Amino acid sequence: MGKILLIEPHRVLQQAIALALFPGHDVRVEDGAGASTAAVFDGMDLVIVDAAALRESSRLSLELTRAIQSSPIPTLWIDENESADPPKRDKLVVVMTPIENVAFQSALADLLSGPSPRQERKKAAPGEPKTQAAKGEKAEPEPIELVEIVEEESSAEKSETPKKSK
Repeated sequence: MGKILLIEPHRVLQQAIALALFPGHDVRVEDGAGASTAAVFDGMDLVIVDAAALRESSRLSLELTRAIQSSPIPTLWIDENESADPPKRDKLVVVMTPIENVAFQSALADLLSGPSPRQERKKAAPGEPKTQAAKGEKAEPEPIELVEIVEEESSAEKSETPKKSK
């Protein structure tokens, strides 16, 4: 379970993001950053900053930007336009609004897992045939054969059932 600091000025978004992170993470919510910005980061595994909302409410301070830029803590920076200038450093991922769940969760996983070791690709032995997927072509799905199973009544069961007379 990771400790996450969420800096978000809007209460509805605070709750939505905290609920999205809830089962697996301990979320601390701040509506802005003040004079003790660097102290707030202590003990956190990740910082999420909604820069777009902070800028809109005039709370995105130069102090907060500098604190994030100098902090070694991984940071997820939420912004609304690509022309905005996020802090430049390692372990900072920018997610554009509107926030897509897949992009958000992927960025979180990447930042919380740290640098992932490179996985080496297995090479086919010289005598092995290459698959279509290895060549970059789409593999044709194999058809699924559907078979209907019908249970027949035994002859003893047929004779035991009484026939209706008219």
